[in-house]
Amino acid sequence: MFDIGIWELALIGLLALIILGPQRLPEVARTAGKWVGRMRQFVASVKSDFDNELRTEELSELRKLHTELNETRQLIQRSSSDVFEGLQQSLDADPLAADVEKPVKRKPATSKQAKTQKTTKRTAPRKKAATKSKTSGTRRTRRS
Repeated sequence: MFDIGIWELALIGLLALIILGPQRLPEVARTAGKWVGRMRQFVASVKSDFDNELRTEELSELRKLHTELNETRQLIQRSSSDVFEGLQQSLDADPLAADVEKPVKRKPATSKQAKTQKTTKRTAPRKKAATKSKTSGTRRTRRS
């Protein structure tokens, strides 16, 4: 905060000792320390009050956003239910459209079928890699 170095503090202390004297200097230093402490407490309390006000303001904004979000959610639910009711009514009115839209349901595989599928995959013949024989190397023998 203040740009006071060690030499400036030593000079201030020396001047205070010369002006006030050795008997009054401890009392003045004690009183100055109390005032500095009170000023720090005051600044800290003002800062905390300011932070509390900001938090209160932010919370009120968050509450407003929360109510707007709930209203939007309710509006979406109402509109989606209206759309689904309209679709249901149109499907009830046109029975051919209902037959076309039905998905085909398949039965899930039983555990026995799943096991046989796994075993058939394992027992399938594998392709054998081409291997070189020991006699067909790069060396050629001379025959006489």
